[in-house]
Amino acid sequence: MSVHALPLMLVRHAVAEEDHPLGDKARALTPEGRAAFRQHARKLARLTPMTGILSSPLVRAVQTAEILAEAFGLAQVEVHSALMPRSHAHKRIVELASEVGPGWILVGHNPGLARAGKLALGEELPDKMRKGTVLALMPSGKRFTFAWIAAPGRSVLRPDSQHA
Repeated sequence: MSVHALPLMLVRHAVAEEDHPLGDKARALTPEGRAAFRQHARKLARLTPMTGILSSPLVRAVQTAEILAEAFGLAQVEVHSALMPRSHAHKRIVELASEVGPGWILVGHNPGLARAGKLALGEELPDKMRKGTVLALMPSGKRFTFAWIAAPGRSVLRPDSQHA
């Protein structure tokens, strides 16, 4: 499979603790969130190989990225500040997506990821970016086209799927 046939994935972190004594940045995945996402990641790894992972530095995103790395057989997770939750993050996420190109997984947070997906596609997303959702995009010139979207415990929604 050529690298050009690989998607770029935008991934919202899996289900995390509501709060943490050390603050929002330290919130970890719940045991249930970890288990559900591990199963989801294994299903995704059967759809396509990937070549690298960039993650927000927040604990819940790094833990999500580590589960993806294990499922996809990738050696490491790189932390990137562009994936931090902040206002206007979506613009930097789309720039980063264009810089790294196909085969990369970018793990971050809402609302930035959902806004980045909308900006990259130039249209509304076909489904919500629930926790653990993966939006797969195919590079197409300076933009991207929708490949599929998948949330834990749900079917993969493709362009030709009927929206429930």
